Amino acid sequence: MRTSALARLIVMGALLVALLIPLNMVQSVVSERASRRGSVVDEIAATWGGVQTIGGPVLTVPFRYIENEAEGKSRVAQAFFLPEAFDVKGTMEPQVLERGLFKVVVYKARLALSGRFVRPDFTGIRPAAQPLWDDATLSVGVADPRGIAKRAVLKWNGGDVTLVPGVENSGLFSTGLRGAVGLVPSAADAGSLPFALDLEVNGSRELKLLPAGSETTVQLTSTWPHPSFIGTPLPAFRESSAAGFTGRWTVPYFGRGYPPRWTSIGSDVAQAKARADGSALGVGLLRPVDIYQQAERAVKYAALFIVMTFVVFFLWEIVRSRLLHPIQYLFVGFAMCVFYLLLVSISEHLGFDLAYASAAGATTLLIAGYSFHVLGGLMAGGIMGAGLITLYGFLYLLLRLEDYALLAGSVGLFAMLALLMFITRRVNWYDLRLGESAIGDQGSA
Repeated sequence: MRTSALARLIVMGALLVALLIPLNMVQSVVSERASRRGSVVDEIAATWGGVQTIGGPVLTVPFRYIENEAEGKSRVAQAFFLPEAFDVKGTMEPQVLERGLFKVVVYKARLALSGRFVRPDFTGIRPAAQPLWDDATLSVGVADPRGIAKRAVLKWNGGDVTLVPGVENSGLFSTGLRGAVGLVPSAADAGSLPFALDLEVNGSRELKLLPAGSETTVQLTSTWPHPSFIGTPLPAFRESSAAGFTGRWTVPYFGRGYPPRWTSIGSDVAQAKARADGSALGVGLLRPVDIYQQAERAVKYAALFIVMTFVVFFLWEIVRSRLLHPIQYLFVGFAMCVFYLLLVSISEHLGFDLAYASAAGATTLLIAGYSFHVLGGLMAGGIMGAGLITLYGFLYLLLRLEDYALLAGSVGLFAMLALLMFITRRVNWYDLRLGESAIGDQGSA
């Protein structure tokens, strides 16, 4: 059994199964650190501001209508109107906040909202509707009002309106700001009601906007070089570089998914909310490298890389008739497991690239030095070192080529298998005995 190739392969298989336990523990550590990072993001968002979605503005006009003609009972409902034109120009000033080892990308957004409403039209809503013009309000949605950085004043139809917390329940949003814009008959009959609002909000990760106008135009710029554009449609113009990004959207009425007016009667509010959820557009500020996501992807290749390393040692046993003990295989496997733990722990301090080079270099030197002694020679250590450099270089390539990782991985595995079959093409597996007797067997082959 000591010199049986089949027995050695069975032992190596058992060792690989055993090594899945520490690999699973490493995976748990990566998940725990990622979860902790997520908790820190939530903690910072609670004090700075979370993901912000800016909605509206929505003009709300209460109206009275006759619910029962026979009894003459009247009720008050609300009609909601969106602007004819809506324009947003904004800048996002990114900041990186740190708490312990964790870094979170946040931003301060300065938004200039402007546009115009047309005269609210009650035709077709209720034949006997009596608009209560004096009670009209205008609401602007802000997903996390805690992030509003300064007092907001609405310029409405030539005057100033101070906005206060709270919104009318239009369905598009549930939190934000509102102001009384009481429409006197002369204003209600006007052909156009212009508005403008400068809004400054703090947020984290993403900034989204709801298209509100029959024609909505949005322009967002920032000095952050790694944007992720959100929603449908994507910006008609988008540009990103090391200096920052610019995105411009133009959304017509048919592209937003909800009507220009609706009421609080029936299911209109619920339908508006359902359609608004899928209409938001905007941008997210990405970290260039998510160390925990990269580490998690790397661990998925761990078993394969351990197998390839074991195969190299096994081939050395065949070619050089040098017997290795299963414990020596186990030490090498543990060293490759520790690589992933080093990768995560060092990357939290030095960044992913430097951490990867440090962890891969340390692991390669350890296994190459160990091979020098147990395989008996400088050439053995050099070959193992070169093989590990190739493996870790290949893994780094897979982590970087996100879109082509599957293709690169498939081609790489095929090349490794082809090389393995070429090296062992003359081995007589039936008569193979590891150790000193293997030399004679291969010589006769």
